[in-house]
Amino acid sequence: MVNQPRKHRTRFKRRYLRQLLTAIAILVSARAPLQAQALEDSLRWRVGGGNLVTHLAGKASAQMYAALHGVGAIRARMNSYGWRDLKRNPTPKDFDAAMLEAYRQGISPIILLEYEGSYQTLDPPQPIGSYADWLAAGGAMAKRFAPDGEWARANGIAGWGVTTYSAINEPDVQATIPFAGYHDALAGLADGIHSVNPALRAVPGGFATCNSHGDATLRGYGGAIADLLEDGRLDGLDLHTYYHSRWYPLTRGRDFSVQTCFDRIKAVLGVRRDIGFYATEFNIARLDDWSDPKLAARLFLTAFWDQLGVVGADRHSPATVLAFPWNLGDTERVDGPAYAMANSENPWSPDPRAVVLRTVLRLAGDMKFTRLDPFGSGTYTLEGGEGQLIVWQNLKGWTDKPGRVWEVALPSWAQIAELWGWDGLRRVIPVHGGDAVIKDLGENETYMLRVPRPHS
Repeated sequence: MVNQPRKHRTRFKRRYLRQLLTAIAILVSARAPLQAQALEDSLRWRVGGGNLVTHLAGKASAQMYAALHGVGAIRARMNSYGWRDLKRNPTPKDFDAAMLEAYRQGISPIILLEYEGSYQTLDPPQPIGSYADWLAAGGAMAKRFAPDGEWARANGIAGWGVTTYSAINEPDVQATIPFAGYHDALAGLADGIHSVNPALRAVPGGFATCNSHGDATLRGYGGAIADLLEDGRLDGLDLHTYYHSRWYPLTRGRDFSVQTCFDRIKAVLGVRRDIGFYATEFNIARLDDWSDPKLAARLFLTAFWDQLGVVGADRHSPATVLAFPWNLGDTERVDGPAYAMANSENPWSPDPRAVVLRTVLRLAGDMKFTRLDPFGSGTYTLEGGEGQLIVWQNLKGWTDKPGRVWEVALPSWAQIAELWGWDGLRRVIPVHGGDAVIKDLGENETYMLRVPRPHS
């Protein structure tokens, strides 16, 4: 800790803590802005939850919206099980009511078109369909829901709509969809939405088996779409990551980072283009050795920055487009203890992992990444109008200098630094611009140093 006379430190800390509590009270009362596009590229624009299910719009979705607002998120995955009829004709109006609800709630969704291998054996069977089927679906969805599309114009809404479209969640789990059919479906979806607007994004639904089985081929489904990733029709990969004390223990270093999976998959598939990283599901499994809610919350902070801090081929530029924890709205009654992030419903209240997420979004939701060094120091730097946030993954295998001392470079205007951990504010430290040394830290946890910009 930077040396200061004791009386000055105490008086300064008390005054600053009063100011901090006032600022937090203001943050608590703030609601997510309706025009979310104004925040694009901010941390908040990358974070959300799911699912908003189209046939559950209304009262049934209240818990999910309460959770999103409760943590300060403005994004969500919206899915539909009825987006086409038995003849495989798209029915985009299935999304209409849910989309209007999302708009009124200030949440900007991505669209997921559900399909899984078991549909092939329904009575009557529902095969995956042809390239032409999916081309029609992509075109119909984008034409209706892209910003300023048919739906927006019908509702008198300008500058708001869906910019990301996804399909076929976790095909590598059941692994029964033919590879050729899977490829043609994603190609058709991408070509369909791009026929409406080339700037819209198409993404395959999330993959599970790099996380669950260490399979960088994604049971062959990665190779099936490698050409679409390389030529840009698909914007990137969506990887679902559930960290577990035995099966995916991030406490054992970066071998169990989502960055490792992302890089391995790209190498195995031969994808040279810098693609985006998406995560529509991730969490710390509150089970087994990590069953203690406080431990799960501490590890969730590490997992959060692992997901948000994924970098591209140059090892420093941000690659993460979306990172959604699963599941913000569920209680243990719905989802068991492993992934449920709500302690109660009606009203929604957060479990400790959701509290961590809320804290991060309050501290840095409106900031943008300015520097990422996950392979060296294990730090990430974000900056916004109110100041700067520096994150340190102080765990063995996640930083080249783990320990109880953090040597950190501060901006020239720095006067105060707030040290935050998974459980909230730890210290308020008078500092000055330049190098600072923060001592007496706990080991094997992630820290955040918030440096508020002084106001004249």
